[in-house]
Amino acid sequence: VRNYLASGLLKGIGEKTADAIIEKFGINALEILEHQPDRLLEIRGITKERLAEIKDTYAETSRMRVLMTLLAPFKVTPTTAQKIYQHFGPACADIVRQSPFNLCQVPGFGFKRIDAIVQKSGGDLRDPKRVHGALFYALEDARTKDGHLYLEAEALLKAAMQLLNERIPLPQMRVPMSQVEQELSAMIRQDEVVSNHGNVYLPKQFLQESETAQKAVELFLAKPTVVDITQPLEQVKRSLGLNLSKRQSEGVEMVFRHNLSIITGGPGTGKTTVLKMVIEVYRQLYPRQKIVLGAPTGKASRRMAEATGIDEAQTLHSILGLHGDSESKKDRERKPLEAGLLIVDETSMVDMWLIHQLFSRLRPGTKVLLVGDADQLESVGAGDVFHELIGSGVVPVTVLDEIFRQAQDSLIAHNARFINEGKTTLYYGEDFAFHKAESQEETAGIIRELYREQIAAKGIEQVEILSPFRSEGEASANSLNEAIREEINPAAPETPEIVYAGKIFRLNDRVMQMRNNYEIKLY
Repeated sequence: VRNYLASGLLKGIGEKTADAIIEKFGINALEILEHQPDRLLEIRGITKERLAEIKDTYAETSRMRVLMTLLAPFKVTPTTAQKIYQHFGPACADIVRQSPFNLCQVPGFGFKRIDAIVQKSGGDLRDPKRVHGALFYALEDARTKDGHLYLEAEALLKAAMQLLNERIPLPQMRVPMSQVEQELSAMIRQDEVVSNHGNVYLPKQFLQESETAQKAVELFLAKPTVVDITQPLEQVKRSLGLNLSKRQSEGVEMVFRHNLSIITGGPGTGKTTVLKMVIEVYRQLYPRQKIVLGAPTGKASRRMAEATGIDEAQTLHSILGLHGDSESKKDRERKPLEAGLLIVDETSMVDMWLIHQLFSRLRPGTKVLLVGDADQLESVGAGDVFHELIGSGVVPVTVLDEIFRQAQDSLIAHNARFINEGKTTLYYGEDFAFHKAESQEETAGIIRELYREQIAAKGIEQVEILSPFRSEGEASANSLNEAIREEINPAAPETPEIVYAGKIFRLNDRVMQMRNNYEIKLY
């Protein structure tokens, strides 16, 4: 009851007021709200105006109260209950009451958690709704954990069977494959999932992929007016004092021949030079048209702004006015993107959801250039978008494969190419070194020593550590963060700190914002 009151659903009641109401009325607080709401005036701080707000919002959230009561065994927070309400709509309580396994359709709800509670209540192991929930969850789990937009039918059946039977010791009690196959066939017939050439999708992911592919084809087929860029390109090269290789020149020309094109290449291959040329030539040809530069992360967009000299480079979320990683009704109603030329950098980091958002906002005639390194890891979110577009054979692609950075400037570009080519002889020097270690403990010690040296030489803002491990061992990101923080920002009587969610935050700690939240304020 306290969590419901403090959830933010009821305007006029925050955490302190919720505590005061519980202290006063205990478990009967909701009965008081329902039948004697004026008694809330007995609570210090609740005025008649505030009470009117509470009454109004309490009436509006009646469906949420029913849902919260139903979900009590699952220990669901009001925030999660709101997600369930948004997913299923006003009929959410009836849908959950019909079968708790329907919750497997909601991101963040694990099949095992639901199954354990249902089985404690005497649930039927072979209940079709249980099989239905396992199939839904297997698809959602593959999307969120492994980045798959779909699973092949055989892999999906295998994953569902694992979920259904891994905790059932007696073979005669296990769900047979034939029942899982029948349930999947029924889900396909009823359009609950989509089967495309034996690949099974959740409907939303199939729609995103198919609409994005359709938009890519439309962009390719919409041939722009043919223009001769020879003269403006020569002028730009003279004004910028730059020369282009044959492949770089082909890349610039390709952009003006098509409304959708891709430029890819490893570090040091001149992607930024081509970008500058494209921007300047476009400005000369179309001075009244708007150029929009975007990237999937804030860091990438800042780097893009510095490299091109266009300060307006932004994250794709900012350009599209998106908040978070889900599409709301407000998002769908937004106007088309106003741009004559749209350039997206670090496109390998863009997932299917974001590229669908972007492509669905493009107005006819917009010229789109996608730039990135095809050898970078694919996006964190579901969908290997950049590689699929390159491999489609539909989108024009220029591959920059000549390294222009000199060895004395950077060894990284050369070594990246050697590694891609399978070569084991690498260049070593100041910016590329190898340190041998026999254990994670020894590795962590070397890293801490190198970190101290580098921040002393270059400043703390210029040094970062990347680890392939998040939490396993001394050389993991979590362990290194703790050890380094205690070295460079140790506890001291004059240094204030707070504890939140089991972690200590100390003045002057470095903090990473892990998720887009435009309400966060920096001071």
